This record gives sequence, structure tokens and C-alpha cells, in this order.
Amino acid sequence: MGIIYYMQNDTTQNQSPDSNQEVNTSPSDTRDEQDNQDTPSNIPAPDLNEDWPLKQNPSENSDTDEHWTSVITVFPKPIIPCYFCNTSEYGLVRFLNAAAGYDPFQIYINKQLAVNGLDNGDMSQYGRVSAKTQTVTVQGENGYVYLEKQIDVPLGKAITVAVFNSDTGLEIMEIMDMYCNGGINTGCFRVCNLSITNRKVNVFLNGGVLTFKEVDYKEVTAFKYQKIGFYLVSVMSSNAQSENILLSSNLYIRGNASYTLYVFNWSNTMNAIRILIVEDRRNN
Repeated sequence: MGIIYYMQNDTTQNQSPDSNQEVNTSPSDTRDEQDNQDTPSNIPAPDLNEDWPLKQNPSENSDTDEHWTSVITVFPKPIIPCYFCNTSEYGLVRFLNAAAGYDPFQIYINKQLAVNGLDNGDMSQYGRVSAKTQTVTVQGENGYVYLEKQIDVPLGKAITVAVFNSDTGLEIMEIMDMYCNGGINTGCFRVCNLSITNRKVNVFLNGGVLTFKEVDYKEVTAFKYQKIGFYLVSVMSSNAQSENILLSSNLYIRGNASYTLYVFNWSNTMNAIRILIVEDRRNN
């Protein structure tokens, strides 16, 4: 399983951005600033059928649910453990509700219920799904279908399917979840911006030890390495007229763990954002 933690900005556009924040915390990992310049554009998932040596070069090997851990500080929504798994060729799929302004969703995979009552900010557990094209349906608890879309489940790997606000209603996006191969003293950190109101955000660790500038709407950055330890994570709008910190929280980065910071809305109002940080690590 894993660790998720939330930071939420409860302010409106005209209020002080530091008031009434809700904070939950969770661990994460990264390497030092000098190594950031040499960070690979993608840190692939490990081969979970064999040991993953420290500092090994990235490879395109597979994962299974027996070795993949997602650390979550709140209990994730359960998911039916296996879909169309009368085969050894499957991947891992979990769901994130990053959409504001909707009642909890029901998520179906090929017309079979996968997750029930997925509210804003909720993330499900991983479930095994046959590695092929699958149809995902997002509907309300009243049966109204908001969208139906096909996704590609990768063989032996793990993905997060995020539901989020778009200009035309709802959209879903597949995000590859990858194991960090930084070593016991280094973790990996990235940012995913799904906020429809704050379409460019800046994220800083310790005021600039690690930086992600102007992360666009629907962008998933590459992982960057950072040394283990405590960090202050700050999120700002990249709007030139507003350099106020919208959210900040302490974070402990652990070795050989991958951290994804999701930015999304809890209300469709400027700066009404929530942040979810998910730690994923491989079981030993």
C-alpha cells in the first residue's frame, strides 16, 4: 500500500492564501541538486521478478502487485482485486478523483464496478487488470454516465487513472507510476498539475533546493532525484501578478521511494487547490 498526504487551500481569490489550510503529511525521496541536471527524463518501473540493484541504470522491466507498494496516510478506496485475470499478462491500475464540483463517482472497467464512492481527493488501491485496451466508465451514484473512454493497461506495470476537470466537463488521463532507483539515500519526486484554474504552478522544496517551474495543466514532469530528509514543500501560482505561496507543508523523503505531487481543485475557483502527495515504493 502506501502513503498519501493532502494539503488544501480553502481560500478564495481575494483572501489570504495562508488561511484555513488542511494538511496531512507523508514521506518521499529525492537526490541532491547537482544530480538534478543529470536526471533521466523517465525513471522506469523495475523488473520485480529479480532484485533491483542500487543505482542501476533504468530499464523497461515489469512490476507485479507482489512487489509494488503505495504509501497512503488515509485508507484508499478498495478496488475489485482482479479484472479479466485468467491470464498472467496483467498490469496494475488505480484511480484518483481530482475533479471538483461532482458527487462521488462510480468507476467501471468494461461494465464491471471497480470503485464505488470515489470522492474528490480519493485514490483507490491498485487492482490487477488484463494488459490490453480496457473501457473505463465514470458515472454518478445515480447512474448518470459522465464519460466513457478506452485506456491501455501496460503489461507488468502500474498506472494511475486520474479523473479531473476539463473545459468541456470531465476528462481522464493515464499516468505511469514508476519505481525510484535512486538508492537508499535518494528518492524521486515529480509534479502533476490537474488544476483547471491554476494552469501553471511552481513547486519548491526548501525554497529552491528542488524546483519545478511553470508546470502546465495536464503536465506530468519527469522525476528528479533528492536526498533523504525533511523538506518544506511550497506550491505557488506562476502568475506574475501573484507570488504568494498557496500551500506549504513539511515532507520527509525516504530512499528508493517515488513521490508524485498532484495539484487539483476542490472548488472551481482560482487558488482553491488541493495537493495530494503519493509515495510509491517497491517491497523488499
